[in-house]
Amino acid sequence: MDLFELFKLSRTLRMKDGTILLMDTPVNIIPTDILCDLQKDLIDSVGVSQAYKLFYESAKNGAIDYNKEFIKIHRFKDKRDIVEWQWKIITLAGWGKWSVISISNENILTARFENSPFPRIYGNSNFPVDFIPAGFSAGGISAAFNKNLEALETKCMAMGDPFCEIVVGPPEFIEEKKQTLWHKWKLI
Repeated sequence: MDLFELFKLSRTLRMKDGTILLMDTPVNIIPTDILCDLQKDLIDSVGVSQAYKLFYESAKNGAIDYNKEFIKIHRFKDKRDIVEWQWKIITLAGWGKWSVISISNENILTARFENSPFPRIYGNSNFPVDFIPAGFSAGGISAAFNKNLEALETKCMAMGDPFCEIVVGPPEFIEEKKQTLWHKWKLI
């Protein structure tokens, strides 16, 4: 059974009169190239750092709200159950096949996006381009772990990596990692 059938079967995906609801949240299907162009245009207008902050923070805050409600409605208690459903939602939404690589006792999670259309359509880049999935990951895992966590993409298909990798962890851990990698990529 594919993910779409799983969501339909569990009655978490409904379509009626031009509205698509995923777990009672309205969603849209948007061509990936539109999102890529939007991000590129914002980078051209305000620079990588500011564009990243705007996309990342909006995606993180939206994911926190969405996931808190999702956890409450489904009465999830176990972090692994929450994270398992989160990867199904991200995958169904078309961001690529999301899988958890590791979760440590220090609330550090490493996730991998394979076959992600966003960086493939975005094109070659000298920095990671998955601003929105990084924000989704930070918000979703923050809600799952009930802690304020941040995320950082450490590998990206747009940079020539075979997959995209996002690390989620405590803010100070991610900030230190970000400083190191953004210096390496000449973003700061």
